[in-house]
Amino acid sequence: MSIPYRINDDYAEKNLTVGIKILQTVLGTLVICVTLISYCINQKSLVRIANQLITVEDEIDRMYDLYYPLQRQRIFYTIIIVCVLKINLLILLLFTEILVFHTGPVSWLTDVLPTFHVGWLFIQYFLLVTIIQTDFADVNRAIQSLIRINTSDLQLQSLYRTHIIVNNSTIHQLLQLRNVHCHLCKITEDVSSFYSLPLLFGIVFFFLTLIYSGYFFLSVLLIDDILNYTYNIGIIIWIIFLIYPIYLLTSRITRILIEVE
Repeated sequence: MSIPYRINDDYAEKNLTVGIKILQTVLGTLVICVTLISYCINQKSLVRIANQLITVEDEIDRMYDLYYPLQRQRIFYTIIIVCVLKINLLILLLFTEILVFHTGPVSWLTDVLPTFHVGWLFIQYFLLVTIIQTDFADVNRAIQSLIRINTSDLQLQSLYRTHIIVNNSTIHQLLQLRNVHCHLCKITEDVSSFYSLPLLFGIVFFFLTLIYSGYFFLSVLLIDDILNYTYNIGIIIWIIFLIYPIYLLTSRITRILIEVE
């Protein structure tokens, strides 16, 4: 249904725009299918990731006396804000489709649904990476707190003793932190492996959609007609809707790389 609708649509540059839009429609459908099939096939992997995260969270909660648990509150508010902004952008985009482009449900299924699906896939990956990055930050902060406490003790011992004694509880805490860090690294690998294929198709789909949106924006911008300003605003909203999840994910991956190092 989407491909005939796309072929029969009217564009200024028929061959180029229809070719891009047909490819975009096929790729969007393929992304949705690949994502759903991947979720069905790798369901056990997703459950294992969730169980591992719960285990790590419990281990970190038991070590809260080592550091101030401020990250949890910030991450909760971050997740809420990201999801609310995503929903608001979707509502704004639907209003734009109705008022500016005068499209109907078929166009929404062809354009908005695949874009929202891929964007939500990016958001979901962003949320998991955010939780993992927060856990890495908590572990690093716990290690720094433990080092500061024991450094002062070791300095006092070095003044009065020739042999420095390390407390058994300190060694036990370091082993706990090492285990948590290893679990987080394993979770990171599992999450990356689980989302690799859907994200690959999603990135290609977003890249193609951005190319078409940029092409359409420039083509409308070059037409000397005051009515085209409304189309430009609509296209800008589309571009923001596309770039928003990409920006969130890339910025969060940069942060988790810093924490892992």
